[in-house]
Amino acid sequence: MRTASIVISTQHVLFIDTFAVFPFVSIVRFANTECSTTNSMNGTCLARRECNNLNGTITGTCATRRGRCCVVSRTCGTTTNVNNTYFTSPGYPAAYAGGPACSMIVNRCNSNICQLRIDFMDLVLAQPDGDGNCVTDSISITGGNTIVPLLCGDLTGQTIFVDFNGNTAITIIVTATLATTFSRRWNIKLVQLGCDCPGIAPNGCLQYYTGTTGTISSFNYGTAANTVLSASLVTGTRQIVNLNYGICIRMEAGYCAIQYAQVANDAFSFTLTGDVEGADNTVLGTALGAVNNGNCLTDFVVIPNPTVAATGVAVGTDRFCGLGFVTVQSGAKPFVLYVVTNANEGATAATPPDIANRGFSLTYTQIAC
Repeated sequence: MRTASIVISTQHVLFIDTFAVFPFVSIVRFANTECSTTNSMNGTCLARRECNNLNGTITGTCATRRGRCCVVSRTCGTTTNVNNTYFTSPGYPAAYAGGPACSMIVNRCNSNICQLRIDFMDLVLAQPDGDGNCVTDSISITGGNTIVPLLCGDLTGQTIFVDFNGNTAITIIVTATLATTFSRRWNIKLVQLGCDCPGIAPNGCLQYYTGTTGTISSFNYGTAANTVLSASLVTGTRQIVNLNYGICIRMEAGYCAIQYAQVANDAFSFTLTGDVEGADNTVLGTALGAVNNGNCLTDFVVIPNPTVAATGVAVGTDRFCGLGFVTVQSGAKPFVLYVVTNANEGATAATPPDIANRGFSLTYTQIAC
């Protein structure tokens, strides 16, 4: 005997298939959870009709074939309150030549949402000028309770966390200057996190990493030099100016300290201040190029209570800059590294100019108790 079915998500009645036989009615429920697709994008498990109403793309089934994995993708001038929405450049994945400012407005999908995780799945904009200013292209994120710096360049693989400010929408604006020839593109995943979600970033953490090992890097880090000259007509920096934020790492169970080290076989992986081009190859990217004292006045990272990993001796300062890095450990909790850059990559009365700096890329390894 056939029965009628009512398919219900956790929040909505989605559709009703009626049959002649009554009252044999079965109610099928499933949660609007994240689901995987065949193209590396994640969707939300919805009923077919609701996905169609959202102009989403069905990429498979979920909830033991009762739901459809729905991918919602939006581009310029749109608004969303759908979890796991993708914000893409016009014509993505084709290159975008630029044009008017491209915006996406993100509203909370329900009142239990506290944070927006913004995954830069693929985000390539023009480099900053040679002094680190995002003047040609930029991405700005406003409306939340988290201060997000103006960013540009190659941000692929980076993730940031932005607290919602009550019901105020978070606005993302990508500015791509049409007058400058550059092959831009972006695909940004927007994940809404519930207030009780274990993956929510702690207060003060613009970035948040989990796992016992990993790699953290500055925004726009890369081994290739910026081709744009600075105002001093020297090779420009990849570092972005006016940064002041925290990178937090969740302390995993059974671990009590953390170690930071340069990425292996990358001489540029800690080049925050100084002249990269003028540095001797025996100094660049080694402990000889490290600066960790009162000379770190402009661009630096802060690691609380560090000790030299090889000796256990206290470093004596928490600031690190220069053209190299000494592997250090820290038992300070929570695990956090702060990033600071000033507004001027050129020479000042107290410091020489920064030339061809890349930023940093460090590995972290948690140490068992």
